[in-house]
Amino acid sequence: MKVEYGKTGTYFYLVGLILIAIFLPTSKFGLSVSQFYLLALWFLLGLDMRAINKMFPEKSFVSRIFSRIVVSFKGIWNNIKTRFNDFIHNKIAVVIVLMYLIHFVGLIYTSDFQYAFKDLRIKLPLLVFPLIMSSMKPLNTKQFDTVLWFFISSVLFVTILGAIKYFRRDFVDVRELSVFVSHIRVSLCMVFSIFILVYYFFKRNYKPIVKTIILFLIIWFLWMIVILESFIGVLIIVFLALTLILYRVFQSERLYVKIFAVVAVVVALSYIIYAPYKIIHDYRNPDKVIVEQLDTHTKLGNPYVFDTIHYRIEDGRYVGLYLSKKEMLDAWNKRSNKKLTKESDKGYHSLVRYLTSKDLRKDAEGVSMLTDDDIRNIENGIANYNYIENPGFKTRIMKIMVAYDNYACSGDANGSSVFQRIEFIKASFGIIKDNPIIGVGTGDIADAFAEYYERTDSKLKPENRFRSHNQYLAITVAFGVVGLLCFLFSMFYPFFSDKKYRNYFYFIFLFIIALSMFTEDTLETQIGVTLFAFFNSLLIFVMPLEENESGECK
Repeated sequence: MKVEYGKTGTYFYLVGLILIAIFLPTSKFGLSVSQFYLLALWFLLGLDMRAINKMFPEKSFVSRIFSRIVVSFKGIWNNIKTRFNDFIHNKIAVVIVLMYLIHFVGLIYTSDFQYAFKDLRIKLPLLVFPLIMSSMKPLNTKQFDTVLWFFISSVLFVTILGAIKYFRRDFVDVRELSVFVSHIRVSLCMVFSIFILVYYFFKRNYKPIVKTIILFLIIWFLWMIVILESFIGVLIIVFLALTLILYRVFQSERLYVKIFAVVAVVVALSYIIYAPYKIIHDYRNPDKVIVEQLDTHTKLGNPYVFDTIHYRIEDGRYVGLYLSKKEMLDAWNKRSNKKLTKESDKGYHSLVRYLTSKDLRKDAEGVSMLTDDDIRNIENGIANYNYIENPGFKTRIMKIMVAYDNYACSGDANGSSVFQRIEFIKASFGIIKDNPIIGVGTGDIADAFAEYYERTDSKLKPENRFRSHNQYLAITVAFGVVGLLCFLFSMFYPFFSDKKYRNYFYFIFLFIIALSMFTEDTLETQIGVTLFAFFNSLLIFVMPLEENESGECK
């Protein structure tokens, strides 16, 4: 039996949920404060303070104050007992909290308690949100939509700030376009926002002007995901969209509709595979060059070097063509305060690659054609014009190809998040192999990775020696196969336990999070764990009853 707290209490509760939704993509501090606010409401909502204040009129002032405090604490204690009883009798809520409890079990065989308690603190949302939301009353549809609209608005605000930095070219790496939190988390927020908006476009009776705004927001978020070069964001959108389309189509009784849909999906998947293949093929296969037909000297009369052995192919061009090192460096030193005198100087290869990316020769004339912005980019270590001027998936694939060449040649993954992840995965499997059943414990994860990197003489620099970057592997490292099974059970049980939880919103969210965990250790950061814990509880316990019971939000 849930504690009654009336319209005013519901308003305060709604404000708390809205604050969490606003701060998810914008502020770690705001998230912390908002969670304390919700926890305070959990203790206090339901107390009749006016009735308490009217008690004990015959006593002295000090006695009245003391008596009211005692009564208030008794009321708070009754709130706690009632709400905890609601929580403990909610099987779904208890199963969800199992995800947090396995971290407590991991304390039994851990040795680094300082790290363990830090980990438990970061993951408190896994306990707090199910505890609070399962013992509070659901919202109505209008209130629920309000929370989601504030979330979308906050994501929009963050992307507008990122777009301003993009148009000003005020960044060295596209990750800097996410101003407040990790660009990966913002990408996931944008993906979720897109599918919420798609639902609102088709299912809500909004006016045409609102639907026009919704379409604009969908296009805007799609564009920003491309600009942020979020591969995981695009993959989730593609696979989720295809899944939803096929699900809807196969509900149709018309055979030709099913056939058309299957053909369309096959064509779409073929293009998705062909597009990166074409980019990689063009990257690897430059136009044939007949050296005898090329100019042999610069306009200043210095001879060119054509070196296709020591310089690689990049963006479909031979980096080592039309190379006049001394002339190029002399011209560079006249324009830049960051002097370069020899090939081994830091920045030399950035200059050569940048000139190549602009299809300029590596001589005085080529350097003279660089803009002041180009000079500043090269000084900042940017090695390709497209990294700043044309961010997107083609550029992202080009970066991966450069990193692949380095990794294949030397085994050095430093400087590439993609190939560093390969090293993280190798380390994860190495640790799991030694501790397969119950893992290394809650607090010994960092030590286990550090020991593995040292033992295997890893080429990763100390500042790049991270953990799994895969949530499923991270859980297995910490708690073994037993812990992974508990984690998966806790994560997917609500969806499969009851048909009422198989609604559109919860399916979309679970799909996004489950897929993202293959490339990110989502629950190891404050923003990531709060994003998961908040929406996981919101969509199970707070979603309007009339929508949840229908099996699909209407």
